[in-house]
Amino acid sequence: MKIWIITSWSETLTLFKFLSAYDHDYVVYYDFFHWPYGDKTFEQSLVCVQQGIDYLMKQGVDFIILPPVYELALLAKKTRLPLLPLFTTYLLEYVFKYSLVGKLGLFWDFADLEVAQILIKDSAKAYTLSHNQQSIKKFHFPFDYRTKETPLWKYYLTNLSYSNILVNKIIKFDLRYFKDAMVDTIVPLNYGYFHYQNTITKFLNFKKIHFHALEKIRNVFDSFNITSSKFYSVKIAYTWNCDFLLREKRLIWLLQRGKGVDISFEKL
Repeated sequence: MKIWIITSWSETLTLFKFLSAYDHDYVVYYDFFHWPYGDKTFEQSLVCVQQGIDYLMKQGVDFIILPPVYELALLAKKTRLPLLPLFTTYLLEYVFKYSLVGKLGLFWDFADLEVAQILIKDSAKAYTLSHNQQSIKKFHFPFDYRTKETPLWKYYLTNLSYSNILVNKIIKFDLRYFKDAMVDTIVPLNYGYFHYQNTITKFLNFKKIHFHALEKIRNVFDSFNITSSKFYSVKIAYTWNCDFLLREKRLIWLLQRGKGVDISFEKL
């Protein structure tokens, strides 16, 4: 299958931790010219994402993977685009299903947080509480939400090591808000944030606050039963320049499966 991924930064570093295990024809649309989406208004970023989709549809595509908030927004419009509902299914099958008291913590950039909260509320309207959730007297339904702006996190994957001591301290400082707010599940609104899952899981008490890590995203991808291609291939379509990408040795290693798979580049 031909799977296209639209991104403006290091989400691909996280996604290919599992996508590289499958034989598909991948094309990554890197929108470096508008990097990063989270720094702009949601409307501005959505226009950029739509431009990427328009380009991909002309090339021929089976499935498109979008950043979470834009996936939610376009699926809500009930478009006929071949969007892979990766994050939407993650919400339904893990976040909602395993919520303990119906209090969710969302974190990402401010512009997208406002929109995402509305979209997730709409998604939750179709959710039916499990028997165990119905028996919890203090369960909040409709779900209750707490949000936290984490605008610096997206830069750590490109400018600092995500295992840097300073990075870990800042992440823990931001997460403390959710402990104080007594949420039962935290939800990153960008795939890149799953790269911090070791720090997150070590900081949280899983019996009180759930964080469904990247393995759950992979389980969702497996559940789609997408037919494999004969060969694994990766193509990078990029705007502006790819100097930044070529410096990302971890990402290139993942894209090449640690061996030597040829990656083709195309400037748009």
